[in-house]
Parts: sequence; structure tokens; C-alpha cells
Amino acid sequence: MKLEKEFNEYLSNLAVMTFKLHNIHWNVEGMQFTAVHSFTEGMYENTFEFLDAVAELEKMYETMPVSTVNEYLELATIKEVPAKKFTPVESFEILLGDVEILRKQATELRNACEAEGWFSSQAVFEEQIEYYNKQIWFIKATLG
Repeated sequence: MKLEKEFNEYLSNLAVMTFKLHNIHWNVEGMQFTAVHSFTEGMYENTFEFLDAVAELEKMYETMPVSTVNEYLELATIKEVPAKKFTPVESFEILLGDVEILRKQATELRNACEAEGWFSSQAVFEEQIEYYNKQIWFIKATLG
């Protein structure tokens, strides 16, 4: 598959993001705890669905998606953060940068899939980009 490296890098970022969201979800504290807790729960459910969809695309193209924590950490550009207490503002600031990374990668993959004529894959990434755009809007609106 021509885009195996790119797919696996994105897959790795989705995996790291899913765990990172759990970290923030469990450890956020402050006046907007409930809002951040709910928001991050929805996000980690979506990133896991995206992870599964991307891995399945790779299987359709007869390649092996990376699937170990070690591989994810090696390939991901989204970095883990240590477990600690997160303020709501800090949580959203962290998430904003990471969601922007995911949107950029999904956009690049969408465009590469279009160039290859992989229209069903292109549609998968378009759906993910739409989701990221909305999350970026929500986060920026929350941060003011």
C-alpha cells in the first residue's frame, strides 16, 4: 500500500490521543469539571472509533496496521502527558493543539486518497475532518 506509513502514523496519533483523553478525563479538576469530563469522554469514544476505522482501511488494502503501544509511541507525533491534576483551561489548551494535529493529518490523508482514487477512504477522512473542525470550534469558543 502506497500510504501505509502515513496511515500508521495517523493510527498511532489516534491511539495516543485516546489514552491522553482518558488521562485528562480522569484527572481534570475545577469549576468546569463536569463539562470537561463529559467532553473528553465523547472525544475518546470518537477517537477510538476513528482508530478502528483507519485500521480497517489498512486491512482492506491488505496491510498490517500497527497495533502495539510500543509501535504507537514510536510513530506518534502527539505526545503523552504524565498523569496529574489538570485545570479545565489547561485541558482544553492541550486538546486544541492535538486536535489540530489530527485534523492536519486527516486532511493530508484525505487528499492522498483522492489522488489515488480511493474514494471510500477519502469519505472516511472527510467525516473525521468535519468532526475535528467542530471540536476545534467548541474548544476555541470555550477558551474564549
